[in-house]
Amino acid sequence: METKVYEPKGLALTIFRQRYAITETESFAEAAQRVAYHISQAEQGGNIAKYRDEFDRVLAHNLFMPGGRIWYGSGRPKGQLLNCFVVPTSDSREGWGKSVSDEIVIAGTGGGIGTNFSPIRPRGSSINGSGGKATGAVSLMQVYNAVGEVIKAGGGRRTALMFSLDFNHGDIQEFLDAKLDKHELNNANVSVNFSENPEHFFDLVKKEGEVELKFRGKIVGKIKAKDLWHKIIGNALHGGEPGLLNGYLANKMSNIGYAEPLICTNPCGEIWLEAYGSCCLGAVVLPRFVDYDNKDLDWDLLKSTIFTSVRFLDDVLTVNNYPLAEIKDKNSNFRRLGGGVMGLHDMLLMLGYKYNSPSGLEFADKVMERIKHWSYEASIELAKEKGPFPKFDPEQFLKGGFVKTLKPTLRAAIREHGIRNCALLTIAPTGTTSMVCDVSSGIEPMFAAAYKRKFRNEDKLETEVVIHPLFANFMLDGKSVKHFQGAHELKIKDHFEMQRTCQRHLDNACSKTINLPHGTSEQELSDLYMEYFPELKGVTVYPDGSREDQPLTPMNLDDAIKYAEKHTDALVGAAGFDSCKDGKCDI
Repeated sequence: METKVYEPKGLALTIFRQRYAITETESFAEAAQRVAYHISQAEQGGNIAKYRDEFDRVLAHNLFMPGGRIWYGSGRPKGQLLNCFVVPTSDSREGWGKSVSDEIVIAGTGGGIGTNFSPIRPRGSSINGSGGKATGAVSLMQVYNAVGEVIKAGGGRRTALMFSLDFNHGDIQEFLDAKLDKHELNNANVSVNFSENPEHFFDLVKKEGEVELKFRGKIVGKIKAKDLWHKIIGNALHGGEPGLLNGYLANKMSNIGYAEPLICTNPCGEIWLEAYGSCCLGAVVLPRFVDYDNKDLDWDLLKSTIFTSVRFLDDVLTVNNYPLAEIKDKNSNFRRLGGGVMGLHDMLLMLGYKYNSPSGLEFADKVMERIKHWSYEASIELAKEKGPFPKFDPEQFLKGGFVKTLKPTLRAAIREHGIRNCALLTIAPTGTTSMVCDVSSGIEPMFAAAYKRKFRNEDKLETEVVIHPLFANFMLDGKSVKHFQGAHELKIKDHFEMQRTCQRHLDNACSKTINLPHGTSEQELSDLYMEYFPELKGVTVYPDGSREDQPLTPMNLDDAIKYAEKHTDALVGAAGFDSCKDGKCDI
């Protein structure tokens, strides 16, 4: 299948120039050359030119889209190319000072930070050295939050933060109240971490048992499991937080459990990380591989792109300018990658699948399984050439929960040759990068075939209708659009099914928004959490209308069709008529 050089237009071009171009006039093709040159410097000898050209090809043709920090930082004198990090905490003044210092340094380079505050003793605990009382985990969160506010106010970009606390920590109630009732910690996402099997907690909820609140193995209090669960569910329905993190499953399935525990996720939840671990992100752009003639994907092209992208991301770790020595050391020892996908829903639509159909889920499962196999094959090949990651222990690695799910031939190859990267696969939100590519984000469904957008024009509040480009292409070409579905036309269960399908093939985690329609009850959400959460490493929900002045209102499919039939000019503008009428173009 022949591909072509990608040229972002309209909003995609605007976002590219605002966020990722190194100069105001830099084109996407020129940026691809800049990034390819920078990353290929990790290679040796003749491989520098070879892979500079190969990286340039997959970037310029938009087959692979690196994370935003890679676009922004490549070619700059002190380019920091990684999106997010996890910083540990410890229960001492020195520990607090170190973690806050780490936050300031990392945030200054544009990195997001995830922190699990469970090592901090609960409020009111005795402090042996001073005879005083501890102020608790939430007080340190408040310091973190204030630092984020200062950095934001100082003209920097908003610092992305994840604050998590174990469900059985003594400060769990204060933690939930701080963000959700007192409207504090507003610079962070907050999540409750289940460091123990969540199914045991669910049993306590059903049997009206009590959760023992603990610190360093000692019981410091108790709370009714049902009351805690009611607070979590109620607040999630009201404002979308707290999220849930499944640290139990993440560590059970970890490839490096023999070396280090995973302590928290990054702010968007797509990667569970060890202390000072980081996210090295990129995604294959799935719609680019659709072969219309065969009504399938160009699997050979996808495979070769996966191999190139794994090498690319591994090279990012080599050339990156790290904000902290601890982070550089951790990346050198484990070489964790976060390769994923974007545009999954667009791909399904182009092939005629409904997002929530059995055939659509089956095809998504097939795609993710092949990407998993090819990513591991690519990392094994890199290990033959460059050596495995330094902390690789073949016997222990092969006992890892996720590695046990790999096919026998891959496990045998890992035993014989090693593997370059401790983990390789994730699903990130791909927010602005997917907008640059003009495709749906990650594995999310499209927001809507068409939607109404409120915006302020001077002193007037106006409304315009925005049409999804793929929907416009199909309408102009006279193709059926009956399989188009927006996020709000899906059932809650449909979102969970897609996340579970993809999570099975990821050694890292999966960032996915579970849309909750108006009228969702606590019992309904509770039942779905209990059904799906044990198989997921994290869950995030978004209740419709939970944000004030929600600017986007989706149109249902019938209304979108009626609008499109009456406003052909709007379809032409949305589809990019001059270059894309047949719907076979780059979306």
